[in-house]
Amino acid sequence: MNNNIDNNNPNSVNVPVTPTVPTTPTVQPTTQDKFVMQQPQIVNSNTVQMPQVTQPQQPVSNVPTGQDPNRITNENLKTVEIKNYTPPNKFKIVLLILFFIILIAFVLFLPEITEFIKKYTSGQDKYEKEVIKTGNLVCSQEKSTTDLDKEYELTFTFIDSELTKTKFVTTTRGDSTVDTEVLDSLANSCKKLDTETKDLEGIVVRCDYTDSMLIETQSIDLEVVDQEKLDAAFTEAGGILPGYQYKENIDGIERNMKVSGYTCKREK
Repeated sequence: MNNNIDNNNPNSVNVPVTPTVPTTPTVQPTTQDKFVMQQPQIVNSNTVQMPQVTQPQQPVSNVPTGQDPNRITNENLKTVEIKNYTPPNKFKIVLLILFFIILIAFVLFLPEITEFIKKYTSGQDKYEKEVIKTGNLVCSQEKSTTDLDKEYELTFTFIDSELTKTKFVTTTRGDSTVDTEVLDSLANSCKKLDTETKDLEGIVVRCDYTDSMLIETQSIDLEVVDQEKLDAAFTEAGGILPGYQYKENIDGIERNMKVSGYTCKREK
């Protein structure tokens, strides 16, 4: 320490000079600092008080004792989930009911289903329709010429696939003014055949004639009729004998009729 004395000034007084202590600059803590800094305080000229370091206070947790503090419970979210719940779709409910009905039916008819599968896999059932062995085979066809329209309906009666009777119905239509001569000729042939077979057992001929239509019906019981006399009667009347024999196989007749363009079906 130096005392400045002016030797030339008799009135000068020695005054002690207090040394100047530099102050520590204040540092503002950043957001990344984990400690809180306090500014240093000067107690006296010779003593400097260092800043105190304080630990940051931990936030008070409201989590109840015994529960995980990291667990977050959102009661509002739970409430929204309950309010937004929708029942199952009606379509899904119907499908579920149908599924149970089918399941129950499957269990009830399991023996029949098993038998069907057994037949199908063994080749016994090929989805064929029932073949009628006793009944009628009905075949029909339509034809037209320049003058006339004709419809044919042939019925074959059979027992155990064997032919027993035939019934042929031929319907001829024409113009009552233009085709009268042709219709008259056909009607005369029908009446002549009826006359020739009038006393013949097992055959019935019927002729229904109007101005524009002729319906000729021939019913033959092949089991009763005399085949030789039948041939002679058709030859005398100028008619065409059907040519089917008693106990002829109906399957062959059906094939021939279909080949000739007829539509056939079997009836019991």
